[in-house]
Amino acid sequence: MSDDIVEIARYFNIIEGEVACAQLRAEGINAYLKTDNAGGVHPELNFTRGARLMVLAADEERATQIVEAE
Repeated sequence: MSDDIVEIARYFNIIEGEVACAQLRAEGINAYLKTDNAGGVHPELNFTRGARLMVLAADEERATQIVEAE
């Protein structure tokens, strides 16, 4: 099993990203949102860089299917 972490989606609306992340967690997939918004000090950076939905490479296929089904 791979411990590599991969991006499966990018959200420019942080709320949509949080919903997708929670959905994956509810399905038993470890997931998190990776943001580069200076620790929340500059939330406007989410609009240009997006919030990246990250999972283990071993869960990539299943997680992608779940996210794309919505």
